[in-house]
Amino acid sequence: MKRFIFKAVLFTLLVLGTLLGVIYLPQVDSEKYIWALVDKHRLLATVPQPRIIFAGDSNLAFGLNSRLIKKAAGINVINMGLHGGLGLIYAMDELKPYLQSGDTVILIPDYTHYAGPGIGDNTLIEISIVMPRILCTYSKQNIRPFISNIPFTFQRRFRGLLFPSKEDRTHRRSNFNEFGDNEGHIGLPQPAVFKDVEYLYKVMPQLASMKIERFLPDRLNDDLVARLNEFHDYCRARGVSIYISFPPLMEGDRDKQEKVLRSLEADLKRRVAIPLIGDPLNYIYPRDYFFDNEFHLNGTGRDIRTNRLIQDMKAILPQK
Repeated sequence: MKRFIFKAVLFTLLVLGTLLGVIYLPQVDSEKYIWALVDKHRLLATVPQPRIIFAGDSNLAFGLNSRLIKKAAGINVINMGLHGGLGLIYAMDELKPYLQSGDTVILIPDYTHYAGPGIGDNTLIEISIVMPRILCTYSKQNIRPFISNIPFTFQRRFRGLLFPSKEDRTHRRSNFNEFGDNEGHIGLPQPAVFKDVEYLYKVMPQLASMKIERFLPDRLNDDLVARLNEFHDYCRARGVSIYISFPPLMEGDRDKQEKVLRSLEADLKRRVAIPLIGDPLNYIYPRDYFFDNEFHLNGTGRDIRTNRLIQDMKAILPQK
């Protein structure tokens, strides 16, 4: 029996060692998009006050012009938006070691985050490859998805070793500016392949018959409400101002979008202690304002969205 247990433990360790070895040992191209995480954390550690910190996902990375905000507000700006796969809990957790009394944090996640509990996916593992110490910031809610995504990440990394590929020119670390904004897509035309619902219908025809559309929740996940309120309390206890604003949404069935967004807005006001900035309907834009998918604004849309946000932020910004 002891021999069997020994062999089972040894086999488990060998399998786990192989999985983690393939995931963590091969070098990652320093131009990979996720490497921008290292630079963004450097900003959190070094940019002086007064400062405003935006947290969310790639809707911010592609769709925010922090330079305009700094010019209008006269305070330093840090754009922490990177990848939706990290989840909203992570977007809040990664800020905690750096927050200082007097900071202002504005959360702007895509609407899809509100439907789930806020946990991440395999991206949680991928960023830990380039920045291992980030693991220390993970909440208990993200431990399970981290572990469950190890096999999938192993497959991705192993396939990448066999068939190396270059990062798309619009998704490179060097495209991020001194504020944390990705500028690699500015001035480029909309790609021939635009990844929206119509694209999904072509790739997966069964979705068309099911009439699957962009998911837009009308209320928040109950667990996420608790996490948001916990972060609100964490910030307030440390003298940090915290707000929620709204992401860009590609115009579709306007009446349906308005109905759903008003319901979601009401739920945010009713159950989340974090005050809101702006009106979600003002962030609905035509397809021409988006770049490669319905989450990423192009240069024109980015500036229009940023100027709208500046107007909405006037009530919370110091007067110049």
